[in-house]
Amino acid sequence: MFINPKPKEQSNIIRAVPTPPPLSVTERDNPVRALLDETWTFLRRNKKYLLGGMLAALLAATAVELAVTPHYRATIQIMIGPTDLKLVEKSVLPAAQTPDANVMQVETETRVLISDRVLRRVVRSEHLTDDPEFQRGGLNLPGFVAALRASVGMPAAQTLTVDPEINVIRQLQRNITAKRSERTYVVDLAVETSDPEKSARVANAIGTAYLDEQADARAEAARRATDSLGARLNEQRERLTQAEEQVEQYKAQHNIVNASGRLVDDQQLTELNNQLITARARAAEAKAKYEQVLALRRGKLDQGGIPEAVQSTTLGLLRDQYGTISRQEANLTAELGPRHPRVIEARAQLVRAQQQIGEEIARIAEASRIDYERTLANETALATNLATLKQRAMDTGLAFVKLRELEREAEASRAVYESFLVRTREIR
Repeated sequence: MFINPKPKEQSNIIRAVPTPPPLSVTERDNPVRALLDETWTFLRRNKKYLLGGMLAALLAATAVELAVTPHYRATIQIMIGPTDLKLVEKSVLPAAQTPDANVMQVETETRVLISDRVLRRVVRSEHLTDDPEFQRGGLNLPGFVAALRASVGMPAAQTLTVDPEINVIRQLQRNITAKRSERTYVVDLAVETSDPEKSARVANAIGTAYLDEQADARAEAARRATDSLGARLNEQRERLTQAEEQVEQYKAQHNIVNASGRLVDDQQLTELNNQLITARARAAEAKAKYEQVLALRRGKLDQGGIPEAVQSTTLGLLRDQYGTISRQEANLTAELGPRHPRVIEARAQLVRAQQQIGEEIARIAEASRIDYERTLANETALATNLATLKQRAMDTGLAFVKLRELEREAEASRAVYESFLVRTREIR
């Protein structure tokens, strides 16, 4: 038991405090490291206030600079016409361009006008990465943090490589104003810088870069279109070749031959029909002549004239001779009497003349018979050939229906192939 030697006085109470860990050898030997750690802790705890203050200072500095530094604006005008490039027209009636579609296309081209691809060309052509006016990209926070981490010995965080032209492009975009004029396809593009000549130069460079970009895009589109059309052209050529081969094979299988736009069977049918008509007429004429000759042989020569169809030079001479002898015999009989030798001789000559006429008529009859039989046989052969050709023409007509279908397919393939061929030549 302990007794307080000073009971009237208040005692001082000493509270226990946790003992801090002993400093390592590195911390005792490197006070700068400890100071930087404390600084980093302070910055991390108050980063919102620090960033807000830095941002406010940056905005204030920017406002002062804008108010003090003069700016000059240069404006160019670019007409952007609506385009409608089609490789091959697929519809019967092409769709009409609507005003809204045209306006949207111009608005799209306006965005392309100030796009990174176009402005990158300007940055490179005008060397804007070396221009201090376009280097104002603000605080490089990733670089600042990396430097701070390195100074305190902390490992550097993995960072992405930043394109040095991006900040210049962003600053240039802030200096550009692009707007389409009302009810037109004209875009007004304005560039503001601290130098009037620079503003004009950059504005003209943007217009040139846009036109170059459009030319490159059209060339690339034409190249892709050419490649695509080339592949499809080969495909259509193969289809056309196959269709034409099918037509020719079908013709060969069914013996279908065209001549002057008509089937050969049809032409032969027409010609054979005309020949049959002529043969029938000749057979009828030969038959009539033969019948007249037969009738003449059955009759008597002095009972009438010889029909015209049976007339011949020899028969005419014999008939004249027969008439002369007949008159002489009649005169001699009247003068000398029927028993006179001269009358008997005249009668004998008259008999010989009749025999000669009969022989000539028999010869004509035989020739008429042969001619009639020949024309009749020709008529029969032509009729048989015509019947055969008609049957073949009917079969060919049925096959020709399928042939026309194959030819239509070939014509359609040829039309498509020619359209691709013409379009390929146009874009080259």
